[in-house]
Amino acid sequence: MSGGRGYEGGRTRMGTVVLLNVYDLSPANEYLHSIGLGLHHSGVEILGKEYSFASGGGVFDSTPKEAPGAKFRESIELGSFEGGSAEVSSAISDLREEFGPDRYNLIRRNCNHFANALVWRLLRRTIPGHVNRLANIGQCCSCFLPKKLLEESPVGPNGGGGGGSGGGFQVYGRDKKND
Repeated sequence: MSGGRGYEGGRTRMGTVVLLNVYDLSPANEYLHSIGLGLHHSGVEILGKEYSFASGGGVFDSTPKEAPGAKFRESIELGSFEGGSAEVSSAISDLREEFGPDRYNLIRRNCNHFANALVWRLLRRTIPGHVNRLANIGQCCSCFLPKKLLEESPVGPNGGGGGGSGGGFQVYGRDKKND
């Protein structure tokens, strides 16, 4: 794990390093992280780009370690991908329908689910369980959550939440009065 910006997403002698960039979405994560919980955003960094998923935007790429509305926590090295950019593009293309702009759900299909699916396609392994644990726990009580909260993402392409109307998240960098 590394919290710095030392690695820039290139190829190594053994392939291309795949990183999971994890972000905090709430100040409460300062307390929750130590017990393996937290409200997290994640993106998969490979070949100098970070790929993620949001409501309204679907699958998108961005500058690594920069997610508007979120605070960068850590990069987790997941392994080495033996393919090249064509194989990465193909894997992402294959996931675009499943993770379309209108398919987001905070509990059942969020950015962490996308990261897990992409990492599985590239490395045949899953992301660490703590990254999406709170959503997994939330599945058993999702019927108590407002539909609007479940369908809007707190992070998205073009500098903000994917849903655009402030779905009730308390996230870093967002002023609720201006939504």
